[in-house]
Amino acid sequence: MKAFILTDLEGISGLNGRPDGVGNKVINEEVCARLLTQEVNAVAEGLIAGGATEVRCHDGHGGSNSILIESLCPRVHLYQGGGVLDPLLPLDGSFAAAIQIGAHAMNGVADGFMNHTYNSHAVVGMWLNGKPIGEVGITALLAAGLGIPTILVSGDRAACREAKAFLGRVETVETKVGIDRYSAINRPPPEVRAELRSTAERAMRSAASFSIIARKEPFELKVELMDPTFADRAEKAGAERVNAVTVVYAGDDLWDVFARRCGWGAGVYRRRFPCTGSFPS
Repeated sequence: MKAFILTDLEGISGLNGRPDGVGNKVINEEVCARLLTQEVNAVAEGLIAGGATEVRCHDGHGGSNSILIESLCPRVHLYQGGGVLDPLLPLDGSFAAAIQIGAHAMNGVADGFMNHTYNSHAVVGMWLNGKPIGEVGITALLAAGLGIPTILVSGDRAACREAKAFLGRVETVETKVGIDRYSAINRPPPEVRAELRSTAERAMRSAASFSIIARKEPFELKVELMDPTFADRAEKAGAERVNAVTVVYAGDDLWDVFARRCGWGAGVYRRRFPCTGSFPS
């Protein structure tokens, strides 16, 4: 069985951040790279103990430069994205389970540490078919579209709450409790890693019993942006302009809808990756 890990950074234990204008800035990146790598290793060890025969990890934060490959579990294959796929997931239907590590809550959540939705300097919020959605939900839906259940999400308490509300049954590991956007009480990293390992093992052993999220078609993804300039760019690329700062992407294929939000023209992503697969077999 193959397991796929998507990492973010804000939701690990020990990250420290401050505002950078309207958005977020990590201020202890070197420490965080080490801590994130250790959390990935703990999850990978648990997945392998639970029956995973292959573990692939997407370094999903920022410029895909937050994991120390020389310190990574030797059983983990690392994907670093900066080309045509960025920020789409390098995923296909051969995986039995998806895991999100270091997750954060969607923008605007009062107790969500470093909360944002994809771009803390550009996006006010996203709504899918009229309901607010963040990175946790969209990632889980993209995986579900390939028949892959999300079995584990780790991050601050607000992110774990968001995951449970969206997915129903999912294993979660709280790494810290957010007080506000830039304040949190962190759990000790060794304690977090021990829980990540045991939880990942338990979840992997029962991966086949996790439900695939129901997908409702057609899809309408509404994105409110912080500046009309961002909406100008989206409109030029084919998005429907709703008002000065809001655009909509719509269609029957969520992968295509989200790819268009990431800058692809309508249908182009599917022509390039017809099976949404980008890993070599």
